[in-house]
Amino acid sequence: MTHRVVMLAFPDAQILDVTGPLEVFSRATRWLADTWGRNEPAYEVEVVAAEAGPVRMSNGLEIVARRPFTEVDACETLMVAGGIGCFAAWKDEALLDWLRAMAPKVGRLGSVCTGSLILARAGLLDGHRATTHWGACERLAKMAPACEVEPDAIFVESGKLFTSAGVTTGMDLALELVERDWGKATAVGVAQELVIYRKRPGGQGQFSRFLEAERRGDVFGQLQLWMLDRLEEDLSLERLAGEARMSPRNFSRRFKAELGVTPAAYVAKLRLEEARRRLETGAASLKDVARTCGFADEQNLRRAFRRHMGVAPSDYRERFGA
Repeated sequence: MTHRVVMLAFPDAQILDVTGPLEVFSRATRWLADTWGRNEPAYEVEVVAAEAGPVRMSNGLEIVARRPFTEVDACETLMVAGGIGCFAAWKDEALLDWLRAMAPKVGRLGSVCTGSLILARAGLLDGHRATTHWGACERLAKMAPACEVEPDAIFVESGKLFTSAGVTTGMDLALELVERDWGKATAVGVAQELVIYRKRPGGQGQFSRFLEAERRGDVFGQLQLWMLDRLEEDLSLERLAGEARMSPRNFSRRFKAELGVTPAAYVAKLRLEEARRRLETGAASLKDVARTCGFADEQNLRRAFRRHMGVAPSDYRERFGA
């Protein structure tokens, strides 16, 4: 059977939130036809909005909605785009009522980027785990206090609810859904044609930390970038304080006030994130991962993974490695 995917758009939505996932589903249809001779479309995709017709995206381009969302009463997958227009969209009570009515009918309900905020306003995230763009995670947690927000995830599955992080992660989520529907070979084939990861290594924290550090521009931002390039070196409190040209006591106090954690905890998190990334991208030697990420030896790496991830690094690599 053809799987119907409906994408909800609105004025000033992020265009990649809309077109990225739909391109993955459409490409899967073409790949299955070209590779296996499937005659019936695997997916039928549709954009809907408050009214039929052109919808202006945040970059000024327009996407045409075939019909208003009120005319849609069934589909297999319903997705909600994000973008700066979400702040106006979540005030549309007709839109929220439609989402509430559709939620129990669809097989999968998903969001891309800040589309999760619209789901939150509709009360559809309560009792679930979810994610959103790293810059909106705090807002999401405030809007949906009954939701467990996972700020580092690329996408999160909670029952039939699927939420993805910022912008291009909608394609990651769509690829995951294609794999579940049609198997790994199809997902790999689609990813190869689109020249994207089938499973992106690491979480969105790897992007947020670099961007946040660059955006700060102050002594702590510069120090964050400095640390990211020197994870294998001595990053003791004394050395960090010296690099920041402060006394250890004053540095420790100001660092925690600015970043919310102690210098030691921050360094440990950076090292764990980099070790995860290397294991996910196929690092062969745990010894090299431990050395280059600043864990000194494999035993310290194993302890860190078991404490924070609940699994051994070798098991993590086997499950998530390229």
